[in-house]
Amino acid sequence: MSDSCVSIVPKQSVYPNKESMVEEILEWLILVDVVKATPSDCVLGSNLGHAVSEGAKVVTEQSHFLPFDLTVNGLEVISKRQVFHTGQNGIDELVCPHCKDDLVNEEWNFLDEWADYISNNLTCPPCSIPSEIHLYKFRPVWGFSDLGFTFWNWPQLTVEFIDEFKNKLGCEVDIVYSKI
Repeated sequence: MSDSCVSIVPKQSVYPNKESMVEEILEWLILVDVVKATPSDCVLGSNLGHAVSEGAKVVTEQSHFLPFDLTVNGLEVISKRQVFHTGQNGIDELVCPHCKDDLVNEEWNFLDEWADYISNNLTCPPCSIPSEIHLYKFRPVWGFSDLGFTFWNWPQLTVEFIDEFKNKLGCEVDIVYSKI
């Protein structure tokens, strides 16, 4: 069995005051018992996360699929610039906001200017016009930010929960489904 995750990613390459927002979001999720308060080894990689808790049943569709019995079952908070990609789910379409060309078959090194902190833009290879990365259309959705909240092996999150997350973050978000 492979792991999967769903990430909530602000549509901002650089999230202002991200450290205080991380604290606020964690306090909220712990208060409503969505995740456990004590960090543990419940996410992939070397970071600690916050394991799933009983309140997660309220914020997920098909809560009977919550991963209470899995080792990898928690919330990972990412607070450095990252491409939140779909993993094995791939990418079907990447459309430039100017020329409307689908860049999915291009060399992907044009993402480097964003990933290397050079710019918050991508320069389209066919039309050479730089545009803010969030103006490009990625299908399925990818996220680009220095802040993200990744729920490991959780089922789909409810619309109400995502809306509450958006309100707390104060911006639009991308929801990225990934399979590893």
